[in-house]
Amino acid sequence: MTPHPDQKLWQALRKTRSQQRSIGWISAFLLAVALAGLIDGLLAHMRRGSDLLELLPGDALVLSGPLPLKNPVTNDLQARFLPEDAPLHFRLDEFFAGYWFGNGMWRGTVTAEPLAEQGSYALRVWFRGTASSSAQTFKVRVWADASARRAGSASFIHRLTGWNPFVLAAGCGIIALLCGGCVYMLGRRSARLAAALGCGEVFRLRLEDGVCRLWCLLHGLKAPAAGQTCTVLDARGNALGEATVDVQRKGVLELLMRDPEAVLPGNLVRLRPPSFPGAEKAPGANV
Repeated sequence: MTPHPDQKLWQALRKTRSQQRSIGWISAFLLAVALAGLIDGLLAHMRRGSDLLELLPGDALVLSGPLPLKNPVTNDLQARFLPEDAPLHFRLDEFFAGYWFGNGMWRGTVTAEPLAEQGSYALRVWFRGTASSSAQTFKVRVWADASARRAGSASFIHRLTGWNPFVLAAGCGIIALLCGGCVYMLGRRSARLAAALGCGEVFRLRLEDGVCRLWCLLHGLKAPAAGQTCTVLDARGNALGEATVDVQRKGVLELLMRDPEAVLPGNLVRLRPPSFPGAEKAPGANV
């Protein structure tokens, strides 16, 4: 037997709401992971400091700093590793205008030798003819391999998963936003299906002197007159009781209902017959 159109609409509404709820939970979980990754990354950055350079044997890392001189030449920049026999090399790449306010900057590359042993070193960079206070000092940490670097990471997420916490946060955040867009579109579809069934959605309840006040979204439907009674339905279309229309404000209908024990946010209020041919003669919405 072919299901009645009313039943088809209820089935579509239940399926849409279920999908919306599931994707909403996924989005919330991904947002939580993104927030955890961001916090973990920031805490790790604070613990390790901004002046720490981490390298593997054979790796190279670009670093930069401010210029204390107006028109420097290549020989003005001096660099020294501590200890001096460190398996590291420094190369000045260029002088350039900074991205902020156009201040002068230098850019260089630190390279670890292919056979460099694991250890901690220091790099001091200064310019000839300037005060010693203008010198910059960097801490350099050479790890034996990727596993050692992961085990010694200041980030809990990096130690646990091997992922950069900021990359994990960005990826999860983007997917969560896409899921949020799906939740919004499913919500729009749910509202259209509810309107086709002639129903508004209950989104708030409050007890007032033994009577429950319901707030119901009209979804573009015409509000019944004050004093008129409307049937309150559960998510399957089963009647839960009758509510009396009190007032309508800006697309929200307020109703009063006695004995509302079974009513929950997300339940529906029948405002008019469903909008399909023969709906006026359709049987009850129970499925």
